[in-house]
Amino acid sequence: MSSETENWLRAYDWLCRSRKRAGHNADIWDLRYHWPVEQETLFRHVTDGTYRLSPMRVMRIPHAGESLAQWSARDALVLKWVALQTADRLPVQAACTHVKGHRGGRDSLAAIAQAIREGARFVYRTDIRGYYRHIRKAQLYHHLCRFVPEPALQSLLQQYLYYSVEDGGEIHTPRNGISRGCALSPLMGASFLWFVDIAFSGRSDISYVRYMDDFLFLSDRRWPVRRAQKQLYTFFDLTGFECHPDKTQHGKIAQGFDWLGVWFTDNGATGIAPRAKENHRLRRLRLIEQSRRAGLTEPEIHERVQLYDRRWMTWAESQLSVCW
Repeated sequence: MSSETENWLRAYDWLCRSRKRAGHNADIWDLRYHWPVEQETLFRHVTDGTYRLSPMRVMRIPHAGESLAQWSARDALVLKWVALQTADRLPVQAACTHVKGHRGGRDSLAAIAQAIREGARFVYRTDIRGYYRHIRKAQLYHHLCRFVPEPALQSLLQQYLYYSVEDGGEIHTPRNGISRGCALSPLMGASFLWFVDIAFSGRSDISYVRYMDDFLFLSDRRWPVRRAQKQLYTFFDLTGFECHPDKTQHGKIAQGFDWLGVWFTDNGATGIAPRAKENHRLRRLRLIEQSRRAGLTEPEIHERVQLYDRRWMTWAESQLSVCW
């Protein structure tokens, strides 16, 4: 079996798992029903470059008062296949810790704790305001074509980048940005800033980690951090990004900073960050409200909230355990 075919079957298995709780009228069930007959034809269209992605459709979430744009089941299958096909070709630095193999970013927590133990005293932490939303499509496509020469894959990547969204019969194509909630997007977000990771990860005067669009510099001296900060702004000017003012921290580590929900000081990881605790409280309240709108009884709501609390505690303990 070729790697293309193997990845095609892996993508289908992933799709079935990820949408196993979809509503009874979701298109995943139509795809699964026709899969034995349709899979070869669909795969042929994908590999010969004739497959065309449909516009994403805005889905309303009952009881939540929210909406999201979602790819069709067939498009999601194809994009997952593209992600599997390109994962080993697109460059991703080890400093970018949200990609597969870095335990959901927990490797970066361990690295930060180690840097503080070794004497780091100054920190600069920031993230990009609306990273996915402000990626310049032409820049990303040029980057992708350097490493993915196949015309069929290039065509699918171009369609993915210049996606459209249908909402109530109206279709629009965003000028900038890539879609959220897509299996391909984390890989795009990791690889697009590869040149930034190259510039910082090889330096001996700072410790550097990145998680998607979150950047962190640590050093035992103030000026290396400031120079890295200035250089990062230069990169942002080239790509059209800007820092998020509410998520930027700089100064002495003793003042404390948040990374992936863990609060660090000069004593290392001291607990869960206040922002993560507040997010937990708000999501807990939202869960209760949504459960009541769905008509659940109080015992059922209590059981659901308890399950959420247990999962959150498991996450918190796993985050802290890698730092100690």
